Amino acid sequence: MIPAPFRYTRAATVDEAMQVLQQDSDAKVLAGGHSLLPMMKLRLARPSHLVDVTRIPELSTLKMSSDVVVVGAAVRYAVLSQSRIAEVMPLLTEAVRLIADPQVRHRGTVGGSAAHADPASDLAAVFLATDALFVVASPRGIRRIPAAEWYVAPMVTALAGDEMLVRVEFPQPQPARQTYLKFAHPASGYALAGVAAMLDIQEGMIQHVRLAVTGAGAMPFRARSAEQLLAGRPLAAVRFEEAADAGAKDGEYLSDAQYSEEYRRNLACVMMRRALEKLAAE
Repeated sequence: MIPAPFRYTRAATVDEAMQVLQQDSDAKVLAGGHSLLPMMKLRLARPSHLVDVTRIPELSTLKMSSDVVVVGAAVRYAVLSQSRIAEVMPLLTEAVRLIADPQVRHRGTVGGSAAHADPASDLAAVFLATDALFVVASPRGIRRIPAAEWYVAPMVTALAGDEMLVRVEFPQPQPARQTYLKFAHPASGYALAGVAAMLDIQEGMIQHVRLAVTGAGAMPFRARSAEQLLAGRPLAAVRFEEAADAGAKDGEYLSDAQYSEEYRRNLACVMMRRALEKLAAE
């Protein structure tokens, strides 16, 4: 498995990386490489130029404030999982710790996961549930893309050819009760159904519900029907199974040789119910 020939540039700044992307429409950004390089070896991807961004300082930024958590695009999973961000966003660090294995977590990056847009990516559910903003740079300047608009199709994002993801912003505060639960494929470790769930409970009432699912559907999705059924209702009166069933209907599912559309929808429902029950019991 040998990739097609390509050029290589190690960029020192965001401007230098964007210059290459602007000059070559077939160029690709290289960070951890765990998604791109295997595709290149199989010749499913044939970029003419790789732009290595791992040495750009601003892409490795981690910042926390009262109104936003900022994670640079080149921050590696292992670094994030051991950071103080767990104090304010345990959902994010829980999800990161369930990604693949230690070798992948020490090389894979947050921005790489977002840009690759695998519909079974663990972080996809987190991005959607937290209403994350993807900050991208181009010769035209900076723009922020909401998570709800980021995923266009499997492996396709709203990122333009001359744009580069520089950081992900998570608005604060988020609901206090947070969890990420995952039913992993027994061979690959990818999510067959991963659920990012958040909510607040105030005086026995459920508030600020957020639910997102990855892996089960053809695309990661926000389970807004479940959120609407739960928000503002007394905890003692809700049936999480009913809400999860409604939320599962928000996704679009595919059948393959291993798992049917019905199985995938049911699994999404089960994992949402488990996540909600876990948060309610905290």
